[in-house]
Amino acid sequence: MKRCIVYCPYEILEQGDGARMLRPRKMIQAFRDIGYDVFVIHGYSKSRRKLIAECKKMVLNGTKFEFMYIENSTEPTLLTDPHHLPTHPFLDYGFYQFAKRHGIPMGLFYSDIFWKFDTYGRELPKWKRFFALKCYELDLKMLPKYLKKFYLPDKMMNTYLKVPYLAERSEELPPGCEQTEVKNREPGPVDFSERPLQLFYVGGLGGVYQIGELISAVAGEPDVVLTVCCRKAEWDKESATLSKLLANNISIIHKKGKELEPYFAEADLCSLMFLPGSYMSFAKPFKAYEYLANEIPVLSSKGTAIGEFVERSNIGWNINYSAEEIRKVVCAIKEDPGLLQEKRDNCKTVKQSQLWTVRARQVEEGLLK
Repeated sequence: MKRCIVYCPYEILEQGDGARMLRPRKMIQAFRDIGYDVFVIHGYSKSRRKLIAECKKMVLNGTKFEFMYIENSTEPTLLTDPHHLPTHPFLDYGFYQFAKRHGIPMGLFYSDIFWKFDTYGRELPKWKRFFALKCYELDLKMLPKYLKKFYLPDKMMNTYLKVPYLAERSEELPPGCEQTEVKNREPGPVDFSERPLQLFYVGGLGGVYQIGELISAVAGEPDVVLTVCCRKAEWDKESATLSKLLANNISIIHKKGKELEPYFAEADLCSLMFLPGSYMSFAKPFKAYEYLANEIPVLSSKGTAIGEFVERSNIGWNINYSAEEIRKVVCAIKEDPGLLQEKRDNCKTVKQSQLWTVRARQVEEGLLK
């Protein structure tokens, strides 16, 4: 059996439901699905040290690993323990050096660059923010020594990272889709005067995740229902502003994981309407690919990376970020429900090219060629 290593310099929680936990679990399973025995190294530094020692012993005893795939932390590599102190400064890069010396090609997924923006670390003391930024910069200096592939949600991130060696080796590796079996989807056009058009948004609130325009667009609109799913803490923080926009056809819920399945099953249209800006020019939200897995057309914002994907794939409507444009699309769908069917059919086709197993094969082919 083929073998590979998946390396995460943080603990992968089995029950974690955020993208930071879901993504490595999905990639591990995808490597298994394409035929790999996966040796997983994760956890806090003490746990990683034990797993690293075990892996090194296997390599020295002749076990062949085809490659190593690394899911980078959103924190600097030196500071991923709960206390955020660099108590094991040579652990991770020492192992990368060992892997390179033994001919194991490496690829790393770099998930985001919040630290490149002025808003990063405002709540921290100045010395902590300065130290954290220096540790992020150290990562960018060290990584070129080891990586064959540098994976990003979108190559636009290279504009901010400004590391030529990494840019030359970069590939886009956004989230993937489950091979979800979509049931109970009504065949053909629906008469939305008989049952309302179901809009669904699941995701964050605040910052770039502004949903005021979406709510304003459909509040009180006949034959339309909007369900917003978010974390309760985020709703509590934003509710003072958003509650003023609500109407009887809008519901706020706090669900996660399998609890979302009935909402995906009922949704006709999902929202990826995000405030355009620097961050959204390269972000590929995890939920976008959950919508696609469930074959649901979407609304997306022009000027965002995910909007470009939606438009290129013809799986929804990529429009300006405004309540007026959202309302126009919603009304057009109510008048001609057949508009949804074309997008649904495209979702079914596009989904097959965006599966997690496709992502795993991309890593395999890129690191082994």
